Amino acid sequence: MNFGTLLRLANLLTILRLFLIPPFIYCFQTDRMGIALAIFAGAALTDHLDGKIARKQGVTGFGKFMDPLADKLLIGAALICLALFKHVDSGLIPVWMVFVIIGREVLVTFLRIVFMAKYGQVVSANQWGKYKMTSQLIVIIIGLMLLAFQDYLNSALIVQSRGPIYFMMYIPLVLTIGSGLEFLVNNRKPLFGLFHATRYDPKAGA
Repeated sequence: MNFGTLLRLANLLTILRLFLIPPFIYCFQTDRMGIALAIFAGAALTDHLDGKIARKQGVTGFGKFMDPLADKLLIGAALICLALFKHVDSGLIPVWMVFVIIGREVLVTFLRIVFMAKYGQVVSANQWGKYKMTSQLIVIIIGLMLLAFQDYLNSALIVQSRGPIYFMMYIPLVLTIGSGLEFLVNNRKPLFGLFHATRYDPKAGA
């Protein structure tokens, strides 16, 4: 990958998404929920735009690997913030949800790195992975909207450990588990090749 490839607009948007994570965390932790919502929504918009641009300009190896990684880091940061929400003792979502969702992302990312190192091939996100990502973004944005406008809504209902954010999070949780299982099934041959003497040929697909 040369410097010109890195400077493609789609890749720059991916990098921008990474740089938006620290200010999002800061605003969330300092109760600037409106700003946190705007930053997260802007980061989510870059994910939509870089996908459209990449399809027109051509997908690069950097984009195929870094785009889903940036998504995972953004989502992970938001989930940790929700789980460690300081105004509720047990958080807005339970820690086990965060472990399941982030654990799936760590496993899939690790396998992508291993496949790339061993087979020289970047595994793109599958369709269910995209559904999972979309559901995570939507639920987190809705949750941030509820927190940002809690003064105009029922604050006692929203800011609790078993509130609407908790129940909404079950949608991306189920999709996260399902997409993880689909990834393992779809990549069972290269996965099996890691532990078997017979070398997996990604070009042959067998």
